[in-house]
Amino acid sequence: MPMTNLRTPDVYDKKALYWGLFGIALSCGLMATLPMGSGFLILLPIALVGFGGNRTLLLMWTLLAATIFTMGNPYLFNKGMIFLYSNRLLYLLVAMIMTFQIIGQRKAVTVKPFLFLLAFLVYMTAISAQGWNPLISYMKLILFTVIYLAFYSVANASATRWNVRDEVLRSIFLGFACFIILGSIALIPFPAISTLSAARALEQFGYIPEGALFMGVTGQSQTLGPLVAVVTTFLLADWLFNVKRWSWLYALLFACTPILIIKTGSRTAMGTYLAGLLFVGFLFMRARGVGGKWKSRALTVGFLLGTFAILGLFATPAARQSVTNFVFKTRGGTIEKHQQTWERLTSSRQGLVDEMKENIAEKPMVGNGFQVMKSMEHIEIVSIAQLLSQPVEKGVWIYAVMEDGGIFGMLLFCFFLITVFYTLLKHRVYVTASAFFVFVVSNFGEYTFFSMSGMAGIFWALIFVGTVFDAHTLRRRQREQLAAGAANYDLRITNYDSGSSGYGPVNQL
Repeated sequence: MPMTNLRTPDVYDKKALYWGLFGIALSCGLMATLPMGSGFLILLPIALVGFGGNRTLLLMWTLLAATIFTMGNPYLFNKGMIFLYSNRLLYLLVAMIMTFQIIGQRKAVTVKPFLFLLAFLVYMTAISAQGWNPLISYMKLILFTVIYLAFYSVANASATRWNVRDEVLRSIFLGFACFIILGSIALIPFPAISTLSAARALEQFGYIPEGALFMGVTGQSQTLGPLVAVVTTFLLADWLFNVKRWSWLYALLFACTPILIIKTGSRTAMGTYLAGLLFVGFLFMRARGVGGKWKSRALTVGFLLGTFAILGLFATPAARQSVTNFVFKTRGGTIEKHQQTWERLTSSRQGLVDEMKENIAEKPMVGNGFQVMKSMEHIEIVSIAQLLSQPVEKGVWIYAVMEDGGIFGMLLFCFFLITVFYTLLKHRVYVTASAFFVFVVSNFGEYTFFSMSGMAGIFWALIFVGTVFDAHTLRRRQREQLAAGAANYDLRITNYDSGSSGYGPVNQL
């Protein structure tokens, strides 16, 4: 019997999307009104329901919510001590329970290559004992590993279980994409809430200073910009490779992205955004299994939009000057042509890079420890909260990895990157590959690869959501191939019975 009744899944489940948005709004309302972030506690029973009913998608929603709320706007999310500890407890519970569940189970091909990062983490555990501050390094290693395994285990479960519906999973992602993108657009008319350092400026000066940067629903502009770039790349890849049809919601979210990136003034975000578009376009042109009609339409629309965008940006002197001011971070006035130099372009990060080069020279082989800086060498830790939230600011990831783990650490990290990209592209895992690519690119502007309490938490969440998307796409592709094979089998039997084929007896087929 040929499998000809395969159902084409909906783009997304509207009911699941509405419930997801309601959950975000409810959590946001509770966290904004209840003290010390106690509103976050609502996510713990939701996670327990996910465990009890084996509802892995509910766990996925919970982890995404916990991650995005961590970097949320302080006006929307009151993050006190209760939030800090309950947030870590949630990740720990998910990591412990789900990781034990998947031990011995098969690993989805889309998720499996991310296990190779554990080799780098084990190495960093060993060499951090001689680093600048072993205690901070070990606490950050524990925090990153717990959250990483939580996402890995839930993603693998969602990717390998047959009761996970594609359209519901997509609704979960779209709900958070709407919150990040459309929510930030909605906050543009309210600068007291949506502008960087607005609260501090209002307390000290009574006004918002000119040139303050837009942060939307996140905690700072340097979070919102790269986050929107990664989310948009994810949207575009899913739209082109999985959905393969027109969607007004995807179009709306995609159209809002340039507005937010320009509002944030983040060059890292703009570079990440453009790199993501080019990478997805490159994969789409080379992709197999995409209908010729859809590919032709998508490439035509993309070409026209790109042409109009370039013409619009460079058609007038005022537009060209705006682009120049954005690239060189010039607010007001003009920048002369002789001032448009590489040194000026990289000046905001050059100091950090120079400092890291000096630190690398001290311990070139093994590095100075995981996620620490030289200024932490003699820091006095007075609380666990301080250990869990020590900020680290580093520049380009190449130097940052060398500073942390030396040459050996860099080799292990590069092995991880190469393995992931090779596996994903080999199996045509395009959504995950696109999200992971822009994550790596964004780290050329600011090193956030292991900052799970910062931007990395959201980025890793999106990457692991992508692994589930792609796993179900691969499964559907296999079912279609089986259906096509069964149809060909029936055709061969029919031709044999009619005497129009030279095939042998049926039992030899």
